Amino acid sequence: MVIKPGARIHLIAICGTGMGALAGMLRERGYHVTGSDAQVYPPMSTLLEQLGIPVKQGFDAANVCDCDLIVVGNAVSRGNPEVEEMLARRLPYLSLPEALRQEFLREHRPVVVSGTHGKTTTTALTAHLLTQGQLDPSFLVGGVPGNWDRSYHLGKGEHFVIEGDEYDTAYFLKIPKFLFYLPEILIINGIEFDHADIYANLDEILKVFRQLINTVPGNGLIMANHDDPVLRPLLSAAFTPVRTFGTDPAAAVRASHLQSSPAGTTFQLHCDGESLGPFRVPLSGEYNVRNSLAAIGVALHLGLSPETVRRALPEFVGVRRRQEKLGCFGGITIIDDFAHHPTAVQQTLAGLQDAYPGARFHVLFEPASATNARAVFEARYRAAFRDAYQVILGRVPRPERARQDPPFSSERLAAALRAQGQTALYLPEPSQMVTHLQDTAKPGDVIVIMSNSGFGGVQQRLLQAFGTSSR
Repeated sequence: MVIKPGARIHLIAICGTGMGALAGMLRERGYHVTGSDAQVYPPMSTLLEQLGIPVKQGFDAANVCDCDLIVVGNAVSRGNPEVEEMLARRLPYLSLPEALRQEFLREHRPVVVSGTHGKTTTTALTAHLLTQGQLDPSFLVGGVPGNWDRSYHLGKGEHFVIEGDEYDTAYFLKIPKFLFYLPEILIINGIEFDHADIYANLDEILKVFRQLINTVPGNGLIMANHDDPVLRPLLSAAFTPVRTFGTDPAAAVRASHLQSSPAGTTFQLHCDGESLGPFRVPLSGEYNVRNSLAAIGVALHLGLSPETVRRALPEFVGVRRRQEKLGCFGGITIIDDFAHHPTAVQQTLAGLQDAYPGARFHVLFEPASATNARAVFEARYRAAFRDAYQVILGRVPRPERARQDPPFSSERLAAALRAQGQTALYLPEPSQMVTHLQDTAKPGDVIVIMSNSGFGGVQQRLLQAFGTSSR
C-alpha cells in the first residue's frame, strides 16, 4: 500500500503511547492526521493538541468516512462503530506495527529492543547514547524519556531505535508486534512467561522469540543477555552474529564491581576481556546495569568510542514511571514505577534498596494488567514483595479479563503476605491508601507506586496530601 502525499489518516484509539507517537510522526511527514479515543486525557491529549492533531472523544462511524487510511489500535475490537464502518465501506486500514514498518522502518536501519523486562529503559538509553554520539537516530519509546519531551523523534540519521513488544498486534492480526520491525540490530534483554491472556505458557513465548531471531539478517547483530539461561539455547540457531552482555565472566560486554549509591550505579566495563575502566549510570539495580550494557554494546558496535559512552551515560535522565522520583516531603520519598510482573517488582525493590539503604518501603500495587487479572502470578508475588515493609494492594480494575481462568485476589494475596510475617492489606480506593499512609509513613520511608495503569490518580493524591502536610 502506497500512502499518497497529504493523505488523510485516522487513528482509532489514538491516545495510547505508541499510537500517539505514530500520529505525531505521520504529522511531521505532512499527512493530515485525526484520531479518536474512548478517553482523551493528559499527557497524550495535551501533546496531540500541541501537534495540531484533532482528537474526538468517543467513537463514531462518521469519524472515518473521509479517510484515505485508518490505523487501528491494539485496544480496539470488533463492535467499535468506527471499525464496523471501516469494514462495511472497505476502507484501507493497517495496524500500528504495519504502519511503522511501511512508513518509517523500511527506510532506516532498525535497532529493535525486545525482552520481557527493561525494554523501555533500554530503548531510551540506546537512543540517548546514539544521539550523544552524533548519529541523530529516530526513535520510538514506550514511555516518555527524561532527555526529551516526547516519546518519539524523527532524526536525520540512518538508525531507528524502537521498542519491540511481544504482545499481539491488532484484533485482525494476532501475532507479536516485533515481527514487523525488520531488526538489523536486535537486543534481547531476557525472556520470562508473561501475557497470560495470549500465551498459554513459556514455550509459546519462546516460539515467537525464535521467529524474531530468524528475522535478523546475516549482516546484522544480536545483543543477548548472557545472564538469562532461558535465552541462551535460542541463540545457537541464529544466522546472525551474536554478542552477549551481562555480569557473567563469559559475557562479551560485561560489568563487574557494581557499587550503588543514591546517585546511581558505578561498574567496571569489560569488552572481549579488555577492561575499559569505570562507568556510571544514574539508575539503581543490577537489572539497570544490564539494560545499560545492552545499550553500550550497540553504541560501541556502531562506532562510538568508549570515552563518548562514558561521558554520555551519566547524562541519561531516565524514563517517566521507571523509578521516577515524584518528590520528597518531610523526609518521605514518593516513587512511581511501571512494575507489574513479579520479577520486575522484585528487581525494582532490590534496586531501590541499593539507592535508599535502610529505608522502609511502603509498596502500593495495582494488579491492572491482563495477566494480573488472573491468579497465575499470585504465589510468586509473595516472594516478590518480601523486601517491602508494607504492601498495600488495590483492586483489579478489569476483573472480567480473567475470562475462564482463576481470578487474582488482592484480599487473598494480602492474607498470604501477612501469614509470612509482613504488613499487608487490601484497600480498594486510592483515598483509603493515602489516608493510611499519612498515618503510617515516617521520615526516611519510601513510598513506591507500582502499576502499568492509572491507579485512580493515586500519585497526584499522594503528592497533594504529603506536600500539604509537609509545609
